[in-house]
Amino acid sequence: MDRWIIAANQNTIKFSRAEIEKYKLYTVAPHILSFLENLTNWYVKLNRPRMKGDEGVSAEDQYTCLNTLFDVLLSTCQLMAPFTPFLSEYFFQNLKNGFNPDSPLNQDSIHFTPMPNFDETLINEAIENSVSKM
Repeated sequence: MDRWIIAANQNTIKFSRAEIEKYKLYTVAPHILSFLENLTNWYVKLNRPRMKGDEGVSAEDQYTCLNTLFDVLLSTCQLMAPFTPFLSEYFFQNLKNGFNPDSPLNQDSIHFTPMPNFDETLINEAIENSVSKM
């Protein structure tokens, strides 16, 4: 599930950056909303025991799951910031509590952070398609 949500997140970043560069802003919001639906309906719902650290879940597995969710939420907030500035700012102010004080992302506002870049090596169409067929 972690590899799937990371791949889907990277694809969302790639798609959003490409569409924003072409000034096709009307396509970005529906794509982000679709991603957020998958995040909440699949990733969060199926990984609740891992996130809570239920019996049988190692601390390392819980940490991995929570870090994955944190990274995905942060990059999604950064993508949403031009479209929903106040909501993104609200989420960011809560997420920034998880930053190291010397992190370059530890800014006063989400609007002072750069748009996220995608990593082509993390995009995996096979994993995304296998989960979307469920």
